[in-house]
Amino acid sequence: MIPDLLIVGAGPCGVSAALWARSLGLSTIVLERDAAAGGQLRLVHFAPLNVAGAASGPGTAIAARLAGQLVENEIDVRFQNEASGLERGTPALRGARGERLQAGAVLIATGVRRRRLEVPGEAELEGRGVSYSATQDRARFAGEDVAVVGGGDAAFENALLLADVGCRVTLVVRGAARAREEFHARVAGNGRIELLERTRVVAIEGDRQVRDLSVENERGRFLLPVAGVVIKAGVQPNTEWCAGAVERDPEGYVLVDESFATSHPGVWAAGDVTRPPLLGIAIATGQGALAAGAIRAALQR
Repeated sequence: MIPDLLIVGAGPCGVSAALWARSLGLSTIVLERDAAAGGQLRLVHFAPLNVAGAASGPGTAIAARLAGQLVENEIDVRFQNEASGLERGTPALRGARGERLQAGAVLIATGVRRRRLEVPGEAELEGRGVSYSATQDRARFAGEDVAVVGGGDAAFENALLLADVGCRVTLVVRGAARAREEFHARVAGNGRIELLERTRVVAIEGDRQVRDLSVENERGRFLLPVAGVVIKAGVQPNTEWCAGAVERDPEGYVLVDESFATSHPGVWAAGDVTRPPLLGIAIATGQGALAAGAIRAALQR
């Protein structure tokens, strides 16, 4: 049976769209490449702000509640099932195993992922001191000298997580730090964290393991002896799989109209993957709901 709606992504936007689609009477299937719902929330260990009416708790707890809602509402979610391409001219896509999946409409809700630095040594030393998540690797880095690269909330959060396990942390920011004031205050008051602003990463050095981070600022180029480098340098959209099938901006974000429709017939997109003017759980869930409503209206025409 061909479903009314095929949603790609089970983050806040995708889950919200699925719940609304169900309430609007649309048969729905959700594809999620990971083994659990929640997207980037599964890496957030502090309580997100500005989510009206949400129960208190870290992002991980919100991700768990999203997963629970999918189960409670009997949504058909297919985990570890990644989309690999959209068919031109029809709302159908290919799964990672080559299978063809067709629906009345497709919603792209694949969100964003952490951006790489693309500097020498990053790829070669990934997993050998180069990390993209202090959440996953802080036990391995406990008590060591570690650099965190980035100036947003995620970078500051990761620096604090590492300091909590005894790390001496250097927070390297290319320009001026842009994390919210709460994180600025906590970092400033933590004697284990040093903030280096307007400092550019040149290379990550080491043989079998990270040994130094080469950086450059107004003082010139110098080395930071570290056992690990945690990279939190912004995000980029997860849209390579649909490149060429939908119009995207120069950075890969999907272009949509006011009803979240893309340039591809029968395909919509919502959430972080469309570069909304503000990022956050409330924005993503709201756009997911609106997209579900727009899709239902289109299918009824």
